[in-house]
Amino acid sequence: MRFFERIWEILECGDKELKFDKFKRFYAEYKAGKFDTQIEEGGKFDEIKPLKRPSYAAFCEVVAMREISGKKQADKQKAFLHSIAHIEYGAVDIALDAAYRFRALPKAYYDDWLEVAQDEIRHFRLIEGRMDKFDVKYGDFAVHDGLFIALQNTSASLLERMAVLPRYMEANGLDANAFMLKKLEAEREKDENKARLCEILQVILDEEISHVSKGDRWFKFACEKEGVSPETYAQIVQKIYPKAFLRSRELNVSARLKSGFSEAEIERIRGLAQTQKTRQTK
Repeated sequence: MRFFERIWEILECGDKELKFDKFKRFYAEYKAGKFDTQIEEGGKFDEIKPLKRPSYAAFCEVVAMREISGKKQADKQKAFLHSIAHIEYGAVDIALDAAYRFRALPKAYYDDWLEVAQDEIRHFRLIEGRMDKFDVKYGDFAVHDGLFIALQNTSASLLERMAVLPRYMEANGLDANAFMLKKLEAEREKDENKARLCEILQVILDEEISHVSKGDRWFKFACEKEGVSPETYAQIVQKIYPKAFLRSRELNVSARLKSGFSEAEIERIRGLAQTQKTRQTK
């Protein structure tokens, strides 16, 4: 089976354990060099199939993102762990789709996103291990389809995909992860479960920096290819999500700088939120 066909088979697989096993075998073959010549051939001839539904729909109740907050959860700790697991599982498909959907690119591009997929599977397993301690399984709670919708909205453009998914949504995750760690820090000494969760979140945060960095690399590659200035990043994102950047949040500046954001770009992001805040107070 050809390179892109194999990725599609993994991407659409709705059996979690089978999906991860398929990826493990495929990735071992990829690193052994079995698909090197097929990447360029596949880029020219393989059909690129549309995303119709998320793979997790096979075992999760999927609702719109706006409906999640309205669903009351009896056990907030279990629901919290489940929400993190969902983000990590969704991130597996984000990385796989990046490798599947965009063709005739340098091999380094596929190296990057398959490596990210492997990282995201490991992150999911770390959270899944904590969920086991609380007797909760992925699929026990309803999940939102926000990240999947973002994949659909950026399926036609590498420039938009790299701007929206790694550089906007995953970069927002750097901020959110740091916020969660700060919130849990005070309780970690007296709660072993929270201490272990903090360790896992720190691992995820550290490794997600490299994922956003990869997105930054290929965003700038796409900018150069299309003759677009990287300074138009915010406009590219807001074309798809008009309210992006308008919410005030504490940015994880050190992580963003390590990921490829410039200080000037971070100030522009802050400026967009401040402009919105000023308008709301008038």
